[in-house]
Amino acid sequence: MRKKFLKLIKAGLSLAMLVNIAFAQSAGETTFKNTCAACHTVGMGKLIGPDLANVDKRQSEAWLIKFIKSSQSVIKSGDKYADSIFKAFNQVTMPDQASLTDAQIKEVLEYIKSKSPAVTASSSTSTESTSETTSATTSNGDASRGRDLFVGKLRFSNNGPTCNSCHNVDMEGVISGGALAKDLTQAYSRLGEEGVKGVISGLPFPQMKQSYEKSPIMEQEIADIVAFLKETDKQASAKSTASVGSTMLIGGIIGVIVLLVLFSIFWIKRKSRTVNYSIYERQIKST
Repeated sequence: MRKKFLKLIKAGLSLAMLVNIAFAQSAGETTFKNTCAACHTVGMGKLIGPDLANVDKRQSEAWLIKFIKSSQSVIKSGDKYADSIFKAFNQVTMPDQASLTDAQIKEVLEYIKSKSPAVTASSSTSTESTSETTSATTSNGDASRGRDLFVGKLRFSNNGPTCNSCHNVDMEGVISGGALAKDLTQAYSRLGEEGVKGVISGLPFPQMKQSYEKSPIMEQEIADIVAFLKETDKQASAKSTASVGSTMLIGGIIGVIVLLVLFSIFWIKRKSRTVNYSIYERQIKST
């Protein structure tokens, strides 16, 4: 009877532990999808930030909690690993998650751990392959329509605010936008296609979330804006190259003119006297 009672207690404790783990993973999954998924994946390759698969094996739980709450504080403290991540991902600042409690972050880490593949050479290669495939995927967006959506000539389906109310792009024929948020002229180069999609759909920044949470941008509209930003980036790069070429050409012309002027001055001074003038002058002085 006593043995049966002990078995029941053990079974009850095991069941309670399983329920707690399942609850933590469920809560962690919700927090991850609402807060992290716009910039990170688990085992599906990098987006704006690194793939978080097996992140628990790269840093301690205490370090991860501190970094998630304020990544810039960790970077500014001189942490070399944090600084290397920041530089590797185009110095895109990770939004602080100070509102998350330690318990909530631990739930997210538990969820990530449960979704992470086993660490093997083959899984590592698989993750890299997935990342490359994801990056290579191209959208079927319409750049012209994306431009109209960006500047407000065409309204979003759910009546969200126009992009240029906060953002600007340096593109000929496009009206200047706001300065409340980052300039998006070369956002495509910084973030890549999946990164830009992730920001628009995931709303990782507080102002974006407030603006579009109740008026989400549709999938085709996201594809159109991404296509527009890709075209903007391409034109900006071409313009920058042309500008460098023009600067070099102008600099070369100015250099030639300066050399000609100096040569002319030297030649005029030389021609103003006879070749033997200096010899004649020395002879006069010696007599």
